[in-house]
Amino acid sequence: MHKSIIPKKVFKKTTIATLIFFLFVTVRAQNSIVLDTPSDTSDLESFDEVLVSSQRFDQKRKYSPRQIEVVGAKRLAELQPATLGDALINSGQVFVQKSQMGGGSPILRGFEASRVLLVMDGVRINNATYRSGHTQDIITIDPFILDRMEVNFGSGSTLYGSDAMGGVLYFKTREATVGNFFVKPSATVRYSSANSSLIGNAGLQLQSQKVGAIFSCTRSQFGDLRSGSKNYSNWDTFGLLPKYVSQINENDTVLVNPDPKIQQGTGYTQTDIFAKVSAQMGKFHHTINFQNSFSGLIPRYDRLSQFNAMGLPVYGRWDYAPQRRGFLGYQLKTGTNKHNIRLSLARQNTALARVTRNFKDINERTQLDKVKMLTLNLDRHDQLANGLILNSGLEFVFNGVISTGINRNILTNTLSETQPRYSDSGATTQMFSIFEQMVYSIQKTGTVIQVGFRMANYRLEALYSKSNPWKLPFSAISFQSIAPSYDLGITQELKKGLMLKASINQAYRNPNIDDMTKVFESQPGSKLVVPNETLKAEQSLTVDLGFLWRKDNRFAFEAGLFHSHVRDLLLDQPGKFNGKDSFLYDGRLTPVYQIVNVAVARIFGFYANAKIRLYKQLWFSGSISDTKGRYAKALGAYEQPLDHIPPVFGQLSLRWKAKDWFLEGQCLFNGTKKAEEYSNSGEDNQNMQPIGLNDINGDKLADGFNPSWQCWTIRGGYQPKSGYNIALSLDNIFDLHYRYFASGMSASGRSINLSLGYRF
Repeated sequence: MHKSIIPKKVFKKTTIATLIFFLFVTVRAQNSIVLDTPSDTSDLESFDEVLVSSQRFDQKRKYSPRQIEVVGAKRLAELQPATLGDALINSGQVFVQKSQMGGGSPILRGFEASRVLLVMDGVRINNATYRSGHTQDIITIDPFILDRMEVNFGSGSTLYGSDAMGGVLYFKTREATVGNFFVKPSATVRYSSANSSLIGNAGLQLQSQKVGAIFSCTRSQFGDLRSGSKNYSNWDTFGLLPKYVSQINENDTVLVNPDPKIQQGTGYTQTDIFAKVSAQMGKFHHTINFQNSFSGLIPRYDRLSQFNAMGLPVYGRWDYAPQRRGFLGYQLKTGTNKHNIRLSLARQNTALARVTRNFKDINERTQLDKVKMLTLNLDRHDQLANGLILNSGLEFVFNGVISTGINRNILTNTLSETQPRYSDSGATTQMFSIFEQMVYSIQKTGTVIQVGFRMANYRLEALYSKSNPWKLPFSAISFQSIAPSYDLGITQELKKGLMLKASINQAYRNPNIDDMTKVFESQPGSKLVVPNETLKAEQSLTVDLGFLWRKDNRFAFEAGLFHSHVRDLLLDQPGKFNGKDSFLYDGRLTPVYQIVNVAVARIFGFYANAKIRLYKQLWFSGSISDTKGRYAKALGAYEQPLDHIPPVFGQLSLRWKAKDWFLEGQCLFNGTKKAEEYSNSGEDNQNMQPIGLNDINGDKLADGFNPSWQCWTIRGGYQPKSGYNIALSLDNIFDLHYRYFASGMSASGRSINLSLGYRF
């Protein structure tokens, strides 16, 4: 048996040493001699970068009272991510959970899935079926089409409405510019050895005096992922897949896996299409934005790798098939820099089917959910006086959900109706909001004050037929709420380069179709979630305190504390269905759970980021984040661990950059997640973590312990603005076999990644 690569005590020492190193290199950089030689300062320029996520309109990052991380197109090209989830992982500031390779569920400050808002070019992506567990919708956003990705940490409901309790992931697509005529094609091919993946992208940009256009098409093909060979746990067999199920002559057959490190049933394919056309017509600027993402079968690896006590697979099939996201948007801009208006209209269509079948069962169930979402955003920006800005607007969002269920006999191909995931007669939500945001800058004192307020009216209605398959005791579920939210923030420049930041933000999340109407077997035979018609909206109050210290083009150091108080938090708890605490579902008598509002929860933690120029073109960067979460079912009741709370995590890197060349060494690290820190809800997938481990002293730890780990990567390349470009990386250099907290699959083993491209 291998000993744990990074024992608990060693990791604590490593964390302390990391913080000391932050301070050491900061002081060294401050006292170093300013060099006259040219140097790449892209790591620091991001603090002066103009962002759009903070105020919906332009604002410099350093003046925002919030913690914001920016991942630009140039950085995305260096990272060569298979999906945006992988790009967020490498930022070292966002934790990402994975249940299957075609997945990635970002966690911001202990909030995940439907409590993190995704926004595309000012338009919300979250729809009425976003679940509170783990989602994979971020993989439908193509990294090749982005100008940048902004991670706005902390409550964002004042500007963006419901769901932004943990923060906002803002995706800004590339602009179709107007100007001197040109035509610029581009092409990129990427290969990764860990899953034999091949990604190809072809793009075209056209520009004229009045019309600009961008076209992009990406095809991704991923094979089954190979995990590392050196296990981070005491159990050499943890995470290995010795056998798997496959259909031979329409019969489920258990096969021996010739290489247990290969996670059979993780590969999938995906195609992404993007087109954007802009036209300048007098004082008006028009933009049409089209996106379409569609994937083949995406196997749910965490379910397919489950075996019962007799050593037989639980499922013969569990796939997402299909997964689709369509986006068609129109935007109109008019006005001057001081006074302008932006109108955004968008129609989004998503389709997600869950195809499941128990092992050796001839009946295969398909639950297909289709969502049509219509959005209208009207934003106005006014600079009323020197230093006084008002950003205001209104938003309307409509969701229509159609959920169906079909059983298919795989031998006779006979079809019959079965229970859908949501209400069987359709469901809708409507939300209308107005908001106002004031930004007041006092140049003499270096003070920036931000105050905002939003009021939202939300309605939900779900209908059930008299013959609904669950025999629910009601024919409809209705919900209505009026939810206010507000924020107050201040940044104070104490001296040049040193700024203090503080903010208080109220956020909310309305229960959606997934919360109120789903029937879902969260854990086979152990947990069946059924509808609850008595829910209330969640509300949180978050306080942020932090500072940013920056010195010329030599270093920047940012750190802060945060605390969120959540009331009426939605959690699934043991319940009853038609008066019974268990229900026969898929042939298994399963305990019943319902989503309910518990009393209170608190989430708190700290973060620290450093970007430092050590010598000429040599840069150091590092980040560390730690979050804790507790909840109580009633006021004054015993506190329990909250789910979705990752262990301490971060990254350290050294990066050399000169002209168009770069070379970087990076270490991603995760701390320990002890068994007693797991939530009892099951959302953290404790049963999929190492069991029966011993600590460094040989004492037995409780089941479901997630050890600490470090993963090392080296990458480099040549990235000019035009011409040939290349990027090469060696990920997981030491071939460590490890698993991210709450994930149902192991991470990639050692992998050689190569990207070749050409831009005119």
